[in-house]
Amino acid sequence: MTILEALRGINAYPIPYRTLETTAVRHGLQLDGTATQQVMAGSGYKLACADLLYWLSTAPNITQGGQSYSFTDEQRQQLRNEADTLVEEADATAAITKYGYKGSRL
Repeated sequence: MTILEALRGINAYPIPYRTLETTAVRHGLQLDGTATQQVMAGSGYKLACADLLYWLSTAPNITQGGQSYSFTDEQRQQLRNEADTLVEEADATAAITKYGYKGSRL
């Protein structure tokens, strides 16, 4: 699976390719790269997912090709809450990566 496929898989809503591309570039991801466990656990991927969830929380309700996509206010709030959680996880991951293990003595 590519990173593009993984990002598209967070929701069935048809997110425009440019939005996915901009989000990936902003967080240092290559859309045609392989979505490995390591990549998906990284802060860049988590922040990209959070950006897309925030984007989805404000996306309009649409009908495309006979398929309707809509969110209730509760679902939009749930998307924002999930995005907030991913941002917190990404910050924790970045801190661990940046500083590493210091041991029992400082």
